[in-house]
Amino acid sequence: MRKQTIIAILAVLSGQVNAKHSSVDEDLTNLSIEELLNVEVISAPRLGQKTNKSPSSVSVLNASDIRTFGWRTLADALNGMRGLFTANNRNYSFLGVRGFIQPNDYNSRVLVMIDGMRMNENIYDTGNIAQEFMLDTDLIERIEFIPGSGSTIYGANAFLGLINVVTKSGKAIKGAQVAGEAGSFDTYKGRASYGKKLENGADMLFSASHFESAGAGNLFFPAYDDPATNNGVAHDMDAERADRLFGKIQFQELTVSGGVVDRFKRMPAAVSGDIFNDPGNYTDDRQFFGNVKYNKAINEKTTALFQGFFQGYDYQAEEPYLFGQTGQRRVFHDATVGRWMGGDAQLTTRAFDRQRLMLGLEYQYDIRQHQFSYDVAPYTLYADNNLNGHRVEVYAQDDVQLSDSLLLSAGLRFDYHHMIRDLPLNPRLGLIWNPLSSTTLKLLYSSTFRAPNAAELAYNPYYFDINPPIAEEQIQSYESIMEWNFPDGLKLFGSLFFNDISRFLQVSPDTGLLENTGQFHIYGTELEAEKRWGSGRLLKISYTYNFVSDQTNQGTRAYGAPEHLIKLHYAEPLFNNFARLGVESIFIGDRKTQQGGLADAYDLVNVNLTSDRLVQGLDLSASIYNLLDDHYQVVGDGVNNILLMNGREFRFKFVLTY
Repeated sequence: MRKQTIIAILAVLSGQVNAKHSSVDEDLTNLSIEELLNVEVISAPRLGQKTNKSPSSVSVLNASDIRTFGWRTLADALNGMRGLFTANNRNYSFLGVRGFIQPNDYNSRVLVMIDGMRMNENIYDTGNIAQEFMLDTDLIERIEFIPGSGSTIYGANAFLGLINVVTKSGKAIKGAQVAGEAGSFDTYKGRASYGKKLENGADMLFSASHFESAGAGNLFFPAYDDPATNNGVAHDMDAERADRLFGKIQFQELTVSGGVVDRFKRMPAAVSGDIFNDPGNYTDDRQFFGNVKYNKAINEKTTALFQGFFQGYDYQAEEPYLFGQTGQRRVFHDATVGRWMGGDAQLTTRAFDRQRLMLGLEYQYDIRQHQFSYDVAPYTLYADNNLNGHRVEVYAQDDVQLSDSLLLSAGLRFDYHHMIRDLPLNPRLGLIWNPLSSTTLKLLYSSTFRAPNAAELAYNPYYFDINPPIAEEQIQSYESIMEWNFPDGLKLFGSLFFNDISRFLQVSPDTGLLENTGQFHIYGTELEAEKRWGSGRLLKISYTYNFVSDQTNQGTRAYGAPEHLIKLHYAEPLFNNFARLGVESIFIGDRKTQQGGLADAYDLVNVNLTSDRLVQGLDLSASIYNLLDDHYQVVGDGVNNILLMNGREFRFKFVLTY
């Protein structure tokens, strides 16, 4: 991963709250928009506020949406949200937020959480969203996304946005469950789960799954279109597998959870000088966590939350390459080991008149941030370094009800982070006005930072044997929002936003060093209309315009950034609710490549048909992905200027509950 990241950066420049988190016992899969507005959002301000009271623009997808549209991974679901888009380099999936995306940053500028617990690992700060993500989509109750700099409350990686995945309760599973899938490219998945709420009130959920895919048999890469490299065709180089375990037990105020994901992927793209079409090129990574959470109501107005966790991340990759003029085949082995632990304490109170005050303290100890790389034979060590240190964050947020219709939200966060020299202090302000029960207006401002990760800190010493200081990236976010929520299930949303990114880490074209020289301006608008009918029909359409300006390159359009995103979702119950049809259309505008060309715009159309009426306890679905069979283009990295994605795919799935 280190090798690919470094080469990708060079290629770019050469081209110039879970406070009060109660058990989710009720089934949220079929809530209307009006009902969803009254669901407490865990992540938004860490206060459990309703979405129309939150000092942010919150997008929520529930389990019913996941089932209706047949989303296979978290990346699929996020690709359907307004303002978001995903890309894939045939190894990992990357998330773009309001036009901004960086190849091979491993989503380090987005904070990914499960039930309010941070999941970004401590080497690359990776936020996994595809098969490398911890959870099966069948275990997800809802997905919450907050764009902008949410780090005032949540920490350094909520730079562009925050994703919180809320897991289902055992009661929602309702017993033993077995699921199976079969799809294109010899793709298979099996899952076994058990969930139940006991008579004493304890709720438990356990799940295990295995995913395996042979991948596309032949993949064409124009950069390697030469007889010496198999005419640019990588054969049987797209295989992937993933194994997952997850468990959660909740009893009264105590919740214990844990999970592990182990994922293997062959790498067909050969982006960093690797031998093309060599089956020895692969990635293998593993992540695990254990978490204990205690939530206690001190009195009617005050709640305390205590949490402790231990997490780990292991990564290794082997990349065959030709050595020197002799052309000898050697294997470069790249590996990392990350271990970290910590906890947090939080107090939320309404003891003061017309106020809701939250105070919090977070601590993380990076036990091990070990990176090492070497040639296998003959053994040649290239790097072996290890970091460790402490992170301490103190935060506060006060929501003051200035009048019955006007709310002022003010937050402040102070950080000590062993990866940087400064002590960042970041504010967050929100003014929320509800002139009518159906209407909400918000004015929002926030600032935050992203500390260099361990891999970035190792870049300059690794290549240049010097260690000049690099600092944290900074962002300031401004947004105005208007929301209308009507009793008949109609929801309208509009926003104007501007993000100012400074001190962005990039490699200097003059010195080759990683430096804080980048600056970007992001501005645009989002519009969304959603209507849910009592019959189960759904119609949702969103449009996002965003322009990402590279201020260090005369304000030109940044690479990888689409200006236009259009999302359409339609769901229709069929045959008196015997089945349900979901149709999804995702339009992504053209994007500038690193070499200055354009990746074509595309329209991705997916269709999913589900039914749970054929046999009691049996849920069946059939899905067609990329219905129009478009081998659409995504912006690549390194020598792969543009990557072609798969054409039409199929999936059949069953879920048996008993």
